[in-house]
Amino acid sequence: MRTWGPTLVVVFLLAGTAVAFATTERQKLETTPFSVIHVDQTVSPKLKPATIRVNLRHEHLLTVQIVNAQDHAVATLARDQRFDPGVATFHWTPAVPDGTYRPRITIEDGRVFVLQNPIRVDSIPPRITVVSYHPRVVRRTAKPHVIVVYKVSEFAHAILYADGRKVAGPGYGKNVTGRIEWITKQNGQRLGAGTYRLQLAAVDLAGNVGPRTHAFVVRLR
Repeated sequence: MRTWGPTLVVVFLLAGTAVAFATTERQKLETTPFSVIHVDQTVSPKLKPATIRVNLRHEHLLTVQIVNAQDHAVATLARDQRFDPGVATFHWTPAVPDGTYRPRITIEDGRVFVLQNPIRVDSIPPRITVVSYHPRVVRRTAKPHVIVVYKVSEFAHAILYADGRKVAGPGYGKNVTGRIEWITKQNGQRLGAGTYRLQLAAVDLAGNVGPRTHAFVVRLR
């Protein structure tokens, strides 16, 4: 027995290692148990929750968490909760500092999936500045439009107001500089002669709307 003892220990250790290796390799070969349908890229905690939506191939017990850059969980959306095959939707209302976070999904066999779909939390409204605008006087013989050039503090869409009423935007640009056009018509007819007070505001990709600029004047003749 003294001869067989160490040998048996080695055999058991090797068998255990082989089983663990086989299990790991089998899990690698298995398809991911779900597909990602949608993850909100940017969200403002002041406006709405972030939505995470996946399609499960089979029934699973899921633990769904949001993790920060250090892989620490900052929120738990489900814990060992049973979900049927099909679409599962989760909502996260951030109560965290602005930054980038990721969904992490753990299934009942211990496998962990950190989704490669970052969610950027942004609670700060953008600020927009008027760079230039022309013409400042629109005559009847000229094209009935005014071009306003602007810059913003982050990627955002511009909104243009005339006498407090929105007349253009938000556009589809995602730049920190841009231009927005005001067609000085209403229902196909030129606006009446007079002085109009214009202002810009910006809405960022998370939906935060920034303050309006000081008014700048355009005259229609």
